[in-house]
Amino acid sequence: MNFNLYNSYSLAMNLLGFDRQISHFIDDLVLDHQDIENILDVGCGTGVMGLQLLQRFSAATLLATDIQERFLQGVLSNSEKMGIGLERVSVGLSDISNPSGVTFVPGDSVTLEKESVDLISVGAVIGYSKDQGGTIKALLHLIKPGGVLINLEMNERVMGRWTSTRYEYDVMPLKEMEAIMVGEGCRVSKQPLSLKYFPASATRIGLLAVKK
Repeated sequence: MNFNLYNSYSLAMNLLGFDRQISHFIDDLVLDHQDIENILDVGCGTGVMGLQLLQRFSAATLLATDIQERFLQGVLSNSEKMGIGLERVSVGLSDISNPSGVTFVPGDSVTLEKESVDLISVGAVIGYSKDQGGTIKALLHLIKPGGVLINLEMNERVMGRWTSTRYEYDVMPLKEMEAIMVGEGCRVSKQPLSLKYFPASATRIGLLAVKK
């Protein structure tokens, strides 16, 4: 995806209140697993999902990853604006096609260990992977038993399909995505966004996978 196109989209969604409604959705989401110590926000953008989860789980730490370093700087800036101490936030470069490989900014390259994360958040980024099924499995392999994957994916309604096409996002059919998660031993539930969360509700749907 062209970065300038993505950046203009992110700016527009922020001005329209998109990020604010995503934050509200994260706050309202029912999660049975409350003992969250570490969070991984993959393809984090400016960190709206991961930082909101940090505010919800006050004892947790966050690793935010993205392929664009300027977005990672935005995460750090936004964490300060939200009053979240930087000791709770780390950032690293990573490609969604290989989400376990992370190069810290600044720092060393590491491979995240299997079953090392309590909660992973992803927001409409799996469609940029070279192997979407492989990426979903890789994300689930990183989650501890009982842990959670929150995927705020593009929905299959008119605006979701239009936005996916407009921003060159190759969205996997949701039934196929859900089947992979179930096949990896997860309990999966769809979390539709009501009009309460507009404009986010126009293009997004939540998939919640709990690893057994």
